[in-house]
Amino acid sequence: MKATLSEFLMEDWLEKHRFSARFNAGESGHRSQNLASFLAGLQPDFSFSLGEALAEVMLCDAPNMGMDELRVAVASLHPGSSLENILITTGTSEAILLLLRQLKPKKVAVLTPAFQLLTEIPKSLGAQILPLSVHWDEHGIPNADLKHWCELLRSERPDVFILNHPHNPSGLVFDDFEMGCLIEAAESVGCIVVGDEHYRFLSGLNPDAGKTLYRPGRFVTGSFIKCTGTPGLRIGWCVGDSETLRAMQSEKNYLTHTVNPLSQILALWFLQSLERNNSFFAPLHREWLLNKETFEKWIKSQESWFGASPCGGLVSCLFSRHPSSERDIFLTLRKNEIFLLPLSSFGDSFLFPSQFSSGFRIGFGLQPGLFKEMLTVMVRNRLS
Repeated sequence: MKATLSEFLMEDWLEKHRFSARFNAGESGHRSQNLASFLAGLQPDFSFSLGEALAEVMLCDAPNMGMDELRVAVASLHPGSSLENILITTGTSEAILLLLRQLKPKKVAVLTPAFQLLTEIPKSLGAQILPLSVHWDEHGIPNADLKHWCELLRSERPDVFILNHPHNPSGLVFDDFEMGCLIEAAESVGCIVVGDEHYRFLSGLNPDAGKTLYRPGRFVTGSFIKCTGTPGLRIGWCVGDSETLRAMQSEKNYLTHTVNPLSQILALWFLQSLERNNSFFAPLHREWLLNKETFEKWIKSQESWFGASPCGGLVSCLFSRHPSSERDIFLTLRKNEIFLLPLSSFGDSFLFPSQFSSGFRIGFGLQPGLFKEMLTVMVRNRLS
C-alpha cells in the first residue's frame, strides 16, 4: 500500500539554521558562489565574454529533454551513452523522483544512513526498503560489510539498488573491486542499479569528474552543483535508456516542464571548462583537499570527538562521547555560531552507534580559513 511522504526532517534543520550560522558546516555542498565569481572562474577557459554571451540567452522554454549541446556534454561523462540517453532535470532530486515512478520497484536496496529522499520516495510508492547499513568503529571510522551486503542482495532480491557514491553522510568511496562485487551481486538477481553520483566530481585526488557507474542497462543521476557551490542552478540529469527517459519527461511536463535556459548554458560552460584548463573547479578541489588535511590533523588531537575526513564527497560524520545529549551539544555549538547537522535528522535510516552519545554530519565545503577557525572555536569553548 502506498504511503504519504514523511516530513523532510533534514531540510527543516537546514532551513532553520543555514542562514544564521557563521560557521555553516551543516550543508552538504561547497561554499556558495555568486554569479560574478562563477563567471570569473570559468572565463579563463573561453575566448569570448561569458557575461556578454549570457546577456544574449533568451528567457524562453528550453527543449523538453534539455539543450542538445548540454546533453552531449553530459553524455561524454558517461561512456556508452549518447544524447538520446540523457534527460536534463531540475536537480537530481527530480531525476530520482521521476525515475523511481517509472521503475515502480517493490523492494529497494539503499546504503544507510541515506539522504531522506532515497528512502522516502520508494516507501511512498509502496516499496520495501532493504538497508545496507554503514557502521562506524570505535574511532568513528566508517566501514562497509561488503560480504554481508552482497549476501543480502542475492538473498533478498531487490528490484532496484540505489548506490549513492561517494556516500552521504559517511564519505565512503569504494574501489573498483568492491564496486564490482556489489554491482555483480545486484545484477545477478535482475536488480536494476541506479547510481546516485551527486558527489562524483569530488571522488578522488584529481579535480575531474571521476568514474561513473553507468553502463547500458543501468541508470545514473548526477550533477555538479554541490561540488561547486552552485546549488541554486538546480541542474541535474538522468542517464539511461531513451524509452524510460521519454516517459520521465512526459511526467516532468506536469511538474517543472523545462529547465531554465540560463542554468543550462552555465552548466554547459562548466562542463566545457572541466575539459579545458579547469580554471574554476580546480581551486575548489584544492580547498576540499586542504580542509580534509586540516580535519585529519585536528581529529588526532581530540579526546571527545571521533570521526574521519571523507574519502569522497563533502560530508562526513563526527561523533561525541560527551555525556550531554545531542540537543545540548547542538545548542552549545549554535551559541558559538557553529551549525552541524544532527544525525538524528536522517530519521530511521540511521542506526546510531551505541558507543557514542551523539553524532553530527560535518560539511567540508567552508572556505579553508573559516573551516580551521571553526575547529579552533570547538576546542577553545570546550566543545570537544
